[in-house]
Amino acid sequence: MWELEDSRATIVVAAVTTASCHITISGGSGPTAHPSATPTPESIEKVLPGIEHFVEQERGLKFKRKVHADVLGDKAFLRQLHKGEKKPKPQEVEALLGTLSALGLVAPTTPIVRAFRTARDNGTLGFYDFKTKRLYVRGRSATPGVRAVLSHELTHALTDQWFGLRRPKLRKRNDERQSAFTALSEGDAERTRIAYEAQALTPDQRQAAETEENGSGAFPHVPKVVLQLIGFPYVVGPQFVNALVRQGGVHALDTAYRRPPVSSEQLINPSSYFGHDEPKPVAKPKPDGKQVDHGVLGYVGLLLTLENGLDQGAAQSAVYGWGGDHYTTWRVHGGHHWCLRANVVMDDDTAAGRFDQALREWAVTRAGKVDIEKQGHLTAFVSCSD
Repeated sequence: MWELEDSRATIVVAAVTTASCHITISGGSGPTAHPSATPTPESIEKVLPGIEHFVEQERGLKFKRKVHADVLGDKAFLRQLHKGEKKPKPQEVEALLGTLSALGLVAPTTPIVRAFRTARDNGTLGFYDFKTKRLYVRGRSATPGVRAVLSHELTHALTDQWFGLRRPKLRKRNDERQSAFTALSEGDAERTRIAYEAQALTPDQRQAAETEENGSGAFPHVPKVVLQLIGFPYVVGPQFVNALVRQGGVHALDTAYRRPPVSSEQLINPSSYFGHDEPKPVAKPKPDGKQVDHGVLGYVGLLLTLENGLDQGAAQSAVYGWGGDHYTTWRVHGGHHWCLRANVVMDDDTAAGRFDQALREWAVTRAGKVDIEKQGHLTAFVSCSD
């Protein structure tokens, strides 16, 4: 999947994750609201041991080291969030914008870096820093919402101590392994948060936590696909984790950190993970100009693409049985204009037939900006920006 690099484990508000709910197959907001959950919220120092104990019980693991938590107001939180942040390189920005715009998912002139930053700044409630091993929560005191966020971030700290969450080699592979591992980690932390809210908070406190998490619920000027990409791990991750736990308890969840999912297909359809259905290797297609990007669209990338033209059911049916793919994006000429060529293979002829039919229907909605070059065992198509 395509996204600007983010090296921290975070929790984002419901408004971001809700934006991507429709991408599942199985069946932010503005700044965090200032706490008003309880008349006299307790201090973090007082509630933290109890939350740590809950996380240990829920995950069946013990903390190896003490975890430090800081609860910060909006300005201080954002300063910490941006601390040490590297400015994306121009070629990284063009790769992301070129690929998304070539597929018709954003306008070619979209300020894509600002869009991602706006969504993250407004939507992030807390994060765990891999380097400092500290966690930071957006708030003022231990309100119900802050306590729920702490349960999420403490799960990151715990699993980092046991399994290691910082795995830079995954990103270097230029496939979906990094995003799949992120979804595993976020799904694990969300599972704990949901359990904490259900078991440790009263109904009134759960309502207060939901209000804090939802904030204003608005992300003006942020393209839908940006919210979908950011929200993907928080929507699909918990579904995948729940499937693991149903299959083999928390032991199966622990094992997944040692043998993590490798594709968005395995996340959305856990039977692919259990059946060791890994992506088929697909040759990189040739660009017709200066290459700016290449990689794997994946199950979810193709799904988001087709949903931008077809109804949800048709898009989901089309990508079911995805086998593998590879795309190349190139700059057509000076200015903001890019094209993408993708090679896609499906698991069998039936799946290929469904995908090819849906691709033809989607191409019609793109009004001449898509050229289908080949269909059958390997489907190849070219899509260009407006």
